[in-house]
Amino acid sequence: TSCSCHENSIVCRRHEIHIVPQVLEVHVPRGCKWVSGLYKLVEDAKANRYPLWKSVDADIFVYSMNNGRWGIGAHQEKAQGFDTETAYVFNDTPHEGLMPHHLMCGWMHSRPAWTPDQGIKCREVDVSVVLERTDEKRKHKVPRQPPKIMQQAAAKQQAVNQASCDDKCDEKLEVKLAKKLEV
Repeated sequence: TSCSCHENSIVCRRHEIHIVPQVLEVHVPRGCKWVSGLYKLVEDAKANRYPLWKSVDADIFVYSMNNGRWGIGAHQEKAQGFDTETAYVFNDTPHEGLMPHHLMCGWMHSRPAWTPDQGIKCREVDVSVVLERTDEKRKHKVPRQPPKIMQQAAAKQQAVNQASCDDKCDEKLEVKLAKKLEV
């Protein structure tokens, strides 16, 4: 029998219901370390009839490949509608409806060649982790200063605008004085 998707759960061939996690945390200690991070569920999107998660930091996805295995890939796989067997990291075990965080072993990375790595972990985390991380980034974000030449150009433009405004104000004042003298 096959698997089918429902609102926030998947019924797999064994008729077990697996809740689809809202947020996954992926840790890749070697190889493609840059795919490590938090992934949020993409609402109303599927990859090969299964849930799709997108990195909160980049255009990287956790998706079901067309061979029934979980993979982590990027824009190339997205461009193919995830109808692919390619990924930077994947789990060699056919998932049969199990969510990626339920597959404890079998993860592999592609650097320098396909290498099994028991250190690769995928786990469910609470949505609040994403919110906390976003708040933390905002707190530590240092406003980028424009280059000095841009600052100088902006100051010059401000002076020109002010002079123009002063000239217009002087003209209006002259017109008012002229009208008063006519009366």
